[in-house]
Amino acid sequence: MSNASRPPSKNERRDAAREKAREQRLRQQRRERRNRVVLQATIGVVIVAIVAVVAVIIVNSVRPPGPGPRNMANGGITIQGADLAAATTAAPAADATPTPQPTLAGGKVLIQAYEDFGCPACQSFEQTNAAQIKELVTSGAAVIQYHPVAILDNRFTDGSYSSRAANAAAAMANYSPDTFFAFHSLLYQSDVQPKEGSAGLTDDRLIELVEQVKPQNLAQITAAIKDQQFKSWIAARTEEFTSDSGPLKGVDFSKRVDPSGNAVGPSTPTVLVNGRYYDGTTDFGAFVTSIGGAASGNPTPSPSATAG
Repeated sequence: MSNASRPPSKNERRDAAREKAREQRLRQQRRERRNRVVLQATIGVVIVAIVAVVAVIIVNSVRPPGPGPRNMANGGITIQGADLAAATTAAPAADATPTPQPTLAGGKVLIQAYEDFGCPACQSFEQTNAAQIKELVTSGAAVIQYHPVAILDNRFTDGSYSSRAANAAAAMANYSPDTFFAFHSLLYQSDVQPKEGSAGLTDDRLIELVEQVKPQNLAQITAAIKDQQFKSWIAARTEEFTSDSGPLKGVDFSKRVDPSGNAVGPSTPTVLVNGRYYDGTTDFGAFVTSIGGAASGNPTPSPSATAG
């Protein structure tokens, strides 16, 4: 029998098995080494991403807030005159505490509205009384001061709609104040204001609404909305609004009660007429007349929403 045709010996079979096992171990080691490299690279990418996010958060938290919006030095924007133009003011410092005035010189009635653009009661007040307020303002009998705050972020699934909408309003006040009134009205339209429990309007949708009122400085407004330029300023005004020691501490809120007559804390809309709180239980036009007297004219009575 030749060597080519004889079966392998026991030793040869053992050596072949050992060689095969050695090759399998080498392949396994190469696979494990390759997997370790891939895993380490993946972990490295994740760590870099986490570090970048943390860095952004830290920078944003320690970066001092910029100045507030122009034309809102007292915390709100004042709309006046036949053309519903904004009274102009310089931008308040980042750490400024606005002090709203309760009355105006010259006998005009001052209406102040603290409101949240996600607030259904604010929408109801706006839709019920907007025409009457506009008539008072354009006739010269009154001016209105809008103070955007954000107390209802937690009513929206994105957790920030009220703040983002208020920031958009502040951007309008800063970059295109004379179209603020139109933008403000648009945010409360029935087919625009989002329902509580929804995600709220996106920034892109807010920008679309801005475009509809044909503002000045659209590019700057767009950037301010996307960058939330006035987020810190809105947060500060909201904190003041909800504080017992805030700028409204001298206002008599004894009529701010729930249906059972129990006192409640700050809520929107909070509407003041010459510094006096409107509780929503009477017609708003009649209330303005009772406070402003002859200066307010004789507004046509209309049903009024309950503030809350």
